[in-house]
Amino acid sequence: MPKIEVDLNDAAYQAALNRAQSEGKSLEEVIAGLVIDYGEGQAIGVRSYTVQRGDSLSRIAREMYGDPHQYPLIQQANNLSDPGRIWVGQVLIIPPVAQASPTPAPTPTPISPPEPTPPSEPVSPPEPTPAPTPEPTPKPVPAPEPPKPPEPTKPTVDPCAPIPNESYTTLPIVGSPTDRPADKHGDINLALRGYAKTEAKLGLIDMSGPTDQRAPQLAGLFKDHRTGVFTTTYRVNNWDWASNSRGSVITDFETTLAGLKVEPGEIIRVPGAGYDIGQGNQVLVLYASRERITLKYTGEDTVATGYAVHVENICTEPSLLALYERMNSEGRRHLPALKAGQAFGRARGEEIQVAIRDTGRFMDPRVRKDWWH
Repeated sequence: MPKIEVDLNDAAYQAALNRAQSEGKSLEEVIAGLVIDYGEGQAIGVRSYTVQRGDSLSRIAREMYGDPHQYPLIQQANNLSDPGRIWVGQVLIIPPVAQASPTPAPTPTPISPPEPTPPSEPVSPPEPTPAPTPEPTPKPVPAPEPPKPPEPTKPTVDPCAPIPNESYTTLPIVGSPTDRPADKHGDINLALRGYAKTEAKLGLIDMSGPTDQRAPQLAGLFKDHRTGVFTTTYRVNNWDWASNSRGSVITDFETTLAGLKVEPGEIIRVPGAGYDIGQGNQVLVLYASRERITLKYTGEDTVATGYAVHVENICTEPSLLALYERMNSEGRRHLPALKAGQAFGRARGEEIQVAIRDTGRFMDPRVRKDWWH
């Protein structure tokens, strides 16, 4: 049996461990998968890469392999269902590029000696030619049907393209700004916590208890106010404030993050609620990036009070993102404010992920009486 060596540096080891945890596998199973996929009886040098701001899988493939078209190798090695969803600080496994095996030279086919020509036989006199039979008159062939016009295809929409007829303003926050940079804050940037798939009902559920008629209604994410079609369920991870790091999954509910079906490039909007934080606005933008946004239904720069909504796998509208980044760099005394139904971005793929929180606690976004009535 050939000897196979696996060389993992610390970062690659951590990336493999993270993948094992997210898939519910052991580290040995993940490493065994790498050996099967890339080993081929030789030593395996698995590198790692930490995602930087502005990165994409094709950009990382260009840097690591010199070829952006090799990005599916990175997607497969990290079990990424959506190649467009990576986050800053994520450690990715960078597998080696498989070496092509040399094509064996074709075996020449031996040339057989020519067969001997048999002696010719005497030629018989030709048979008399029969009189030609008149051919029947051909029936007219019907004209072919004209080809059907091709089905119209939906235009490809750039999810980060500007949204027409949208403009944004700011409001002063209530109280003090957050105590740490928003992109490093485990309560504001959901990418830091992360989340894992779970097996739960893909649909609305009923629960007992009181109903807050002023709570955000998630049908407002969509222009047609449709009830969401659930495609995936997830559980968000806890946050260890002492070590400022990701913890185990939250088990208060079966689901704390829901994947909802969308059209790629579909415009996503602010879910309406019974709140007015000033000048007809309902939410502050506590965090925004090219992949996600965090909306808050009261004026404080914290999710510890009131309702908050996280939306993943969207591209924030570029002028809104620029306004947020400017307000953030100027100290967060003012933040972008949005009205109910106002567009804030477009879907990057066929699923967006939505979490809703009440005074900081992650709730189950499938509950009919709370978020879909």
